[in-house]
Amino acid sequence: MAGTETKRLPLASHMSCERCGQQERVSVNRARVAERDHPLASVLGVRTEECPSCGDRWMSWETAGRLDEIFTEMLASGAEVATRHFESVDDAPA
Repeated sequence: MAGTETKRLPLASHMSCERCGQQERVSVNRARVAERDHPLASVLGVRTEECPSCGDRWMSWETAGRLDEIFTEMLASGAEVATRHFESVDDAPA
């Protein structure tokens, strides 16, 4: 429609911390680690949001689902220690 503005919900990185309410979340890339019966898997560069005040962290459902798939694959490989980089769900080609 001409003349109609589309309003978007605020990006998660512009939301206040749900725990402390002190600061806005910031987007960061962090390593995530999983261990199952001694094998260790480390995924680098996982996009999360973090409160600079209290340190609480969040990630999207899409990122969490992809991370779970990666950990399952890595831990099933039989390697004692495995490391890889995360391909962001948001940056993946359509």
